[in-house]
Amino acid sequence: MSGRVVHGGVRAEELSAAAAAGLSLVDLSASLNPYGPHPGIVAAARAAEVARYPEPDARSLRAAWAERWGAAPEQVLAGNGTSELIYLVCRAFGNGGRCLVFAPTFGEYAAAARAAGMEVLETPHPGAGKHGAEPWRLIEELQPSLVFLCNPNNPTGDLWPREAAQALAAAAARGGGRLVVDEAYMPFAWPEDERAAPGPGLLVLRSLTKVHAVPGLRLGFLLGPEGDIAAVEAQQPPWAVSAPALAAGLAATELEDFCRESARRVAATRAALFDALDRAGFAARPSLANFLLVDVGDGARFRAGLLRRGFVVRDCASFGLPSCVRVAVPHDRDAARLVEAMVEVREWLAAES
Repeated sequence: MSGRVVHGGVRAEELSAAAAAGLSLVDLSASLNPYGPHPGIVAAARAAEVARYPEPDARSLRAAWAERWGAAPEQVLAGNGTSELIYLVCRAFGNGGRCLVFAPTFGEYAAAARAAGMEVLETPHPGAGKHGAEPWRLIEELQPSLVFLCNPNNPTGDLWPREAAQALAAAAARGGGRLVVDEAYMPFAWPEDERAAPGPGLLVLRSLTKVHAVPGLRLGFLLGPEGDIAAVEAQQPPWAVSAPALAAGLAATELEDFCRESARRVAATRAALFDALDRAGFAARPSLANFLLVDVGDGARFRAGLLRRGFVVRDCASFGLPSCVRVAVPHDRDAARLVEAMVEVREWLAAES
């Protein structure tokens, strides 16, 4: 549909073509946990009662995760994925004001802000190790109603330290605005955990989609001050969280060891993959997320070449980075074959040019 934000994920026609060719695809375009979902998540979702309505406000799920995070239930809102919550936040606090986005980043921030009638302003993402005064000055000068910060950032993998994020929130609050920190990929920022602490001027998005590899269930959370959560909840229709998602979310509270072990394995494979790509002459960007941004010259053609070799990666043209692809960290058994395929595609492209 025209105007939609482009996202990762293999397309149905690509799956059909691969099946017809007898090719099994490894999808590295959506940046999910390569070791999930945990059987307990799947079992809970399948056992959910779907013959009656779920809780209209997902109250039991919110209470369980509030306890897990050391918050009050009134400080947590569950939603139909973090995407829904992004749109609700813009509706609750946009007020026709300005929205500041650190780009390149997840496209739904700008889309949701525009849908709420906001003026969208983009500024380069500060990146790892670049914590100068400029972002604070810009926020104080523009006085945006909302600022979105993806942390670690999609698609670059840059991680903004907790203290710096809270300083950005303080700058936003001084102008009557709010910083929204999207921590969808934070579970993979191992061994450093820079989770933001919600507070005045600071809302935090967390997702079960990435670390538990359940994008089809749609489940995310918003954490923040009680008054802010109430304002966002007022924009949300009832039954936003389905019964299978609610059941899976409750089961996930018992799977912290699985998440930590997945993050450890992803971090080890990420380091090995980065080193292998570097040795092979690829320009990969250091990352603390579960993906690497790689400059390959022509992202769309490179993606097409990898697809024919059984791997799906994300063409980054929609991020304004047409020379790049985003490659999710694969299962460790697939890492060596991925590098070989990438070298083959590079050689094929060189021969074609």
